[in-house]
Formats: sequence, C-alpha cells, structure tokens
Amino acid sequence: MDPNEAKNRIWHYKMDTEGNLWHEGTLFEDPALLKFFMRKMEREPDGRYKLLCQGETCYIEPADVPYVILGIERKGDEVELIFPGDYREVLDPRSLYVGKDNVLYCKVRGGKYDARFNRKPYIELAHWVEEDPRRHQYVLHLGKDYFPIAGVQQ
Repeated sequence: MDPNEAKNRIWHYKMDTEGNLWHEGTLFEDPALLKFFMRKMEREPDGRYKLLCQGETCYIEPADVPYVILGIERKGDEVELIFPGDYREVLDPRSLYVGKDNVLYCKVRGGKYDARFNRKPYIELAHWVEEDPRRHQYVLHLGKDYFPIAGVQQ
C-alpha cells in the first residue's frame, strides 16, 4: 500500500441520539477507538465534525449533537459524565439546559460542544433537581450550591 494512500482515505460515521456510532450500517463498538473519537473530535468551520485517526480523515454526522451521555457518577459535589468508550469528564452544572422535546443537554469539552443526556442519566440527575418556587425555576442541587437549569417550561 502506498504510504500516502492512508492519508487520503476518508471515513464517514453516523452518531444516533442514543450515542451509538455507526459505520456503513454496522455498529462501531471498539471502546478504545470510541474513547479516542470522543477526545479528538473537532468541529470544522463548515459545521462538520472531524478527527484524524492514523492519518485517515473520519467525519462524524450526529443525529442531534456529537456527544451523548450514557451514564453519570456522583463524586461528592461533582457529577462525572460517561460517554461512549468510557470517555469521562466532569459536568459543568452551569451549562445545563432543556431543549426540544424536553431533552436535557449540557456543554462539554470546555464549553465547545453540546452533549445530550440519554434517558437513564437524565432520570438519575433528576434526583438532585429541585424546584425553586421563589424564582419559578428548577435547579440542580450539588453540595451547598444550586445551579439553575435553563429552558425548563413551567
């Protein structure tokens, strides 16, 4: 194989709303590569999501957003988000918001990307959400702090 051939190869992946990554109709399940994809994915100026893997270009087309939260773990006053491939990062609770169809989202990777909560972590996080009747809003209660959740319809 010509060494330059790999540099010119382009692969296309689709990310569904459940966080599954698909390539040509086949579910992509390699945890190490999924974690690598989650860490290295970047948004192109044209809005596409791309990463380089072993010199090859990989484009990811999300059905909604490029990051889907599959689980959470409470660690003291913080919540760790778990993504495909066991990629993890700490939730920025100030970034929580409810979007279309009452789906919960937050910002990840330093606020650069939106992440969608799957149903299970959404329900788990809801255990720490309280209504603040004075402000007519819902807040996430972590430790001594209360973080408003934007976009909640009352």
